[in-house]
Amino acid sequence: MSEAFADALARRVLLCDGAMGTLARASGGRVEGPGVELCVVAPELVTALHERYLAAGADVLQTHTFGASRPRLERHGLARRTHEINLAGARLAAAARDGAGRPAWVAGSVSPATPPGQGTPVDAARAAAAVREQVEALAEGGVDVVLLETFSRADELVAAVRAVREVSDLPVVAQATFVDEDGTPLTATGESPADVVARLADAGVVAVGSNCTLGPQGLLDVVRRMGPTDGPPLSAQPNAGLPHVVADRSVRFAGDAEHFARYVLRYVEAGARLVGGCCGTTPQDIAAAATALTTHDAWSGHRGEPVESLPTGPVRVVGPVAEPAPHDEDGPGPGRGAVDRWLRRRDFLVAAEVAGAGTPDEHLARARRAVAGGAGVLWVSRPRTRRGTTTPAGLARHLHDRVEVDTALTVTSWQTSLLALQADLLGLHALGLRTLVCETGNPPVHAEQAVRDGVWEVDGPELLELAAGLNRGVDADGVELGEATAFRLGARFTPGSDDLAHEIERALAKVAAGAEFLVSRPVFELDRLGAIVDALRAAGHAVPVLASVGALTGYRHAEHLRHEVPDVVVPDAVVDTMRAAGDGPEAARTGLALAADLVAGARDAVDGVVVRWSGPALDPATAVARLRAAGAGSGRPAGVRR
Repeated sequence: MSEAFADALARRVLLCDGAMGTLARASGGRVEGPGVELCVVAPELVTALHERYLAAGADVLQTHTFGASRPRLERHGLARRTHEINLAGARLAAAARDGAGRPAWVAGSVSPATPPGQGTPVDAARAAAAVREQVEALAEGGVDVVLLETFSRADELVAAVRAVREVSDLPVVAQATFVDEDGTPLTATGESPADVVARLADAGVVAVGSNCTLGPQGLLDVVRRMGPTDGPPLSAQPNAGLPHVVADRSVRFAGDAEHFARYVLRYVEAGARLVGGCCGTTPQDIAAAATALTTHDAWSGHRGEPVESLPTGPVRVVGPVAEPAPHDEDGPGPGRGAVDRWLRRRDFLVAAEVAGAGTPDEHLARARRAVAGGAGVLWVSRPRTRRGTTTPAGLARHLHDRVEVDTALTVTSWQTSLLALQADLLGLHALGLRTLVCETGNPPVHAEQAVRDGVWEVDGPELLELAAGLNRGVDADGVELGEATAFRLGARFTPGSDDLAHEIERALAKVAAGAEFLVSRPVFELDRLGAIVDALRAAGHAVPVLASVGALTGYRHAEHLRHEVPDVVVPDAVVDTMRAAGDGPEAARTGLALAADLVAGARDAVDGVVVRWSGPALDPATAVARLRAAGAGSGRPAGVRR
């Protein structure tokens, strides 16, 4: 490198590349874990993306290591590979830089240690250690500058700069992210752009700026509110625009390359010297920006005069912490009678699942039949179907208003953003729904694309943490609410998982995240269910457990579950019994008898059952009554009615 990054930045505007994660996905890069894993499992793809940005005119390549810190990677079982992933990411970008045939630089991308959606920041000492570990690997791999990006808390950004300084003398670019609060950009904790600049004035960074969240227009407001400054120059990397999901459930961003390029010039006019793109931007955007910058004096070394900055917006003032609302002892209301009593007394609870296709009135008829059979709670689950159906929340409210038992609702984080989930939870609470089961969920199967990715901004445990935070009176950013919620929270677990040890860890994590009870996926044998229950007890977690039990309707049903449905274990003995029963009208009776035997065997290990039924072969009242009777031998009352 003939010129140091800081010297080049002082002399002219430098153009960063654009998105790596969204471009990798669009290029076919898929991994089960975080996208940064592509650095070690598909290095040729990452290299190709770097080369495309260089060809588009980028001066600075960002390593594909955003989110590659230990706290984030450990959520995917990859903590042990933290150094390896960051080293590989740095070396891939450095190799592309060295082969560019012109001056170029590599920025080591470092994200906040706190995973998105986690209201409470990672412990300061652990966060600093995560930054140091990541920077050491990036420096070893040959980066020219450390880029701290997408920090939503000024104090965490300042602490990250200090952590970098403890292990490296590389130049540092510090970027915060802002949301538009009624026309005023603020961080998650209420700091204005000017506040962030002031906090970093003496931190020794070579540039301070913003990236992500906002599109080109919104970020221009941030840049103008940040400058002009007598301190470090500014940086700006907007998203391409607002994302939206199209028919094939892939994500598209609004905006276009010409629009992006126009705003890049405006960032430079406002004082930015490091410009580029974030989520949704592509090599086409960067090429358009490079073309536009060739007409600007700052591109060749003259710093343009920034335009007058806009007045700084007010800092949000947060009120006192609200006390969590107490749970009623025996008061009426959805999810506040039977469920509350069950959690206190650990009676053997019998709930009936309401899911699948059908109109609200059809579900209501089945629900009433289940209650007639002795169900103490109606359990509304999200159907995995592409048919037009009532939303689970709408159905839960419909049933609650018309059936005299508690209604519990399964809430999934699939295809929903964090903020939308938060709004949904607050809305459910306002409607009076109190018992929630949090899960990640799955997208429906599409005939033309049977295997597809959903969109998960948060997973089931993070959804639990969000709801538990609302119960404590704080939102997703840790900001106090005016009034705390009073949810009773549960979570799903999967006894049929191929990796039972991992599933046990997940179950323990869900309890730690705030689950007051656990509900199994469908079970047809007890060994794996018992192993998870035993592990919970051995760890000192006495949370009640419900087993989901359904009656097989025939041999075809058993065969389908055995061979075509993941994470469901149907033992040989059960398959053989159903094979002998066939698929005639009497087969459902055999399936119900097997389910009753299972409940009788599980009644001392679990605290109740969620009865599932499939199609018209079984009457809900008959199924619930039979399984309720099987659970009555536990010595605990079977089913509690409000």
